[in-house]
Amino acid sequence: MKTAIVLMTHGHFGEELIASGALILGELKDVFSISLEAEKEPMELMTELKTLLEKGFDQYIILADLFGGTPCNVATRFSLEDHVIVLSGVNLPMLIEAEMARMQGDYDGLTEKLMKSAMEGIKDVKTIMQERKAEK
Repeated sequence: MKTAIVLMTHGHFGEELIASGALILGELKDVFSISLEAEKEPMELMTELKTLLEKGFDQYIILADLFGGTPCNVATRFSLEDHVIVLSGVNLPMLIEAEMARMQGDYDGLTEKLMKSAMEGIKDVKTIMQERKAEK
């Protein structure tokens, strides 16, 4: 299955996530960033996403930064299409999990896997370190 990953974010956040993901996994092919810049109108985002969705991929995984934000709201318009998954709250663990699933061709339970990896990437490091210190 030919799958595209699309990051819809404010500013350069999506581009930087892609660059960070590439440091970890190597080049990320068919991963795109659509960014809301200060001078860009929401309709421009809509046009960019619509054009991308017409590129002929079998599936699109759209990862937006902020639920209720303009990039997510634009993606929401396409969320009911069968070949489109839209999730908000994108972070690096979520992007890595999406790429790993794509590399392995494992799309079973993908939405749940992506949300789980995003949430499991959030840790209270101070508490973890205090617990480890107390165990010694």
